[in-house]
Amino acid sequence: MSHNFQPGDLALTLKSGWGFEAMTTVTLDVFLRKGEAAQEPDLRLFTPKYDGWVVYQGDESDSGFFRAEHLMPLRGGDFTHEQQKAKEAV
Repeated sequence: MSHNFQPGDLALTLKSGWGFEAMTTVTLDVFLRKGEAAQEPDLRLFTPKYDGWVVYQGDESDSGFFRAEHLMPLRGGDFTHEQQKAKEAV
């Protein structure tokens, strides 16, 4: 499922990982493709093994990396599809 995320969007983590529990609110920072290197704040290089979003909570020192499908957008318009599925299930 594509959510058309953009940097600065808020999202919920759907899986635990990178020190974040599932259902944690995070801010999306930058999208990285598999193998695309990025410099971390401590000057180390991070090279992801899959496409995904660098996310953070609070200050940017609490960061992680999640596949887009492991994030749920926190924007009103993006919940329409999920709300419709919930209504159909009832």
